[in-house]
Amino acid sequence: MIQNRKTIMFIVDSFNPSALRIALEKRIVPAMEFLKSRGYFTESCVSVFPTMTPTCASSIITGTSPCDHLVPGFEWFSRAERRIVNYGISPLAVWKMGIKRVVQELLFNLNHIHLSSKVKTLYESLEDQGLTTGAVNPFIFRGGLAYRPRLPLILQILSGFGIKGKLYGPGSLFLGSFCPPDIRQRLKMLLSPRHLWKFGYNDDYSGSVGRWLIKRGKQPDFLTIYLPDTDGYSHRHDPNSSEESLEKADRQICKVLGAFQSWDEALEKNTIIIVGDHSQSLVGSDRASMVRLDRVLAGFTQVNLGGESCDDSEIAVCINERMSYIYILKDREKIMPLVVERLKGVTGVDQLAWKEGDWCHIINAGGEELSFRPGRDVWDQYGQGWSLRGQPSAAGARISGHSAAYGEYPDALAQLYNALGCMNAGDLVVTAKSGYEFNGAWGPTHLGCGSHGSLHRIDALVPLFVSGSAFGKSFPRILDLAPFILSQHGLK
Repeated sequence: MIQNRKTIMFIVDSFNPSALRIALEKRIVPAMEFLKSRGYFTESCVSVFPTMTPTCASSIITGTSPCDHLVPGFEWFSRAERRIVNYGISPLAVWKMGIKRVVQELLFNLNHIHLSSKVKTLYESLEDQGLTTGAVNPFIFRGGLAYRPRLPLILQILSGFGIKGKLYGPGSLFLGSFCPPDIRQRLKMLLSPRHLWKFGYNDDYSGSVGRWLIKRGKQPDFLTIYLPDTDGYSHRHDPNSSEESLEKADRQICKVLGAFQSWDEALEKNTIIIVGDHSQSLVGSDRASMVRLDRVLAGFTQVNLGGESCDDSEIAVCINERMSYIYILKDREKIMPLVVERLKGVTGVDQLAWKEGDWCHIINAGGEELSFRPGRDVWDQYGQGWSLRGQPSAAGARISGHSAAYGEYPDALAQLYNALGCMNAGDLVVTAKSGYEFNGAWGPTHLGCGSHGSLHRIDALVPLFVSGSAFGKSFPRILDLAPFILSQHGLK
């Protein structure tokens, strides 16, 4: 590593390996093609579970699993506040909860209340050592510098001017029109409909601000650039054919690399990473592909989204597209087995998993059952040891001697153990089969389009590029990136 080498990490939301393969074959992603030829590349970097952006982004930027960072998904039930937390998973959810609540959750609470104070973000760790950090449009941005966000007038009106507070982020924080750059760049935003689209929370804005930082000599030692648009594109199309959106994302990477005298110079001065938070998979086009869990569990009284009281509710159903949490709010010993029995054999349900003590239990659609916990009976390719009782195939695992290998569900044992170990997770995890999605009264519907959230490889595997420095992981996970970045700057 050369002295003063900096790091730029691009996070592509819903980065689909199949679509990337097509884009590379068509030669429409020159920046990714260049970086692939100059460093490490894999299509099989494993995300965390559930494969939802708040959870995955928290893991990327802290290097920890949900059991440590405590962000369990896009929708979850707060046992402390006795209410459903939803970061705006759908327009209907936003309407039901209200603009004020959703903005408060996503902009303030996610980073400053829900993300555990016991873990450090990369911004905090690096700046504690005197290094500079920055982030453009990230989900997770917690740092030590206070910012007072500028809320667009329309959001202030819709929220009754009730959204107030400070954000704490890295030394350079840019969140669309909420935390824009200097006055000249703000004026440019006002004149550019591309930058104003989604209040500046789009790929073009991310690339423009990244380039602006470098060209102005303001590049920090570590910079995260989040590219959100492929997620929305994949939710409206077949995600396996999202190469058109990846082409647009690549233009922003080109824009940032072009801030240097040459792309070669960019690699001489920087370690450059491109990674996805999760992928997306195709949902069937007929209504049978939608599993209405609230209706399946209609015999149990359920918490309402946005409801102030849940004292009489037996369960809370929190749907995260292709996975769901079921929270048992009373009489757990009685209600839990009833819920499990009700969900067994439901068309579209892939796995049911829950935790008792330090043992996790899983039942798959074929009726196979497995109990597991950390131990020394078998070891997987990630160096993790497990004790097993039952049929490993319930988690898609194959055992040979003392070795465990995964197939359709990469890192399945740790994924489930760490998800269920999160204090904010549900009592029961439900995953959807390929081609299916869970749906409720206020959730999104993606018939014939892309969705994510599940344990399956089609949601969990993402491309990873690392160029400019050696990265030698044979079985990489997004959890490996934070330690790697710290090591690039001489830290552990």
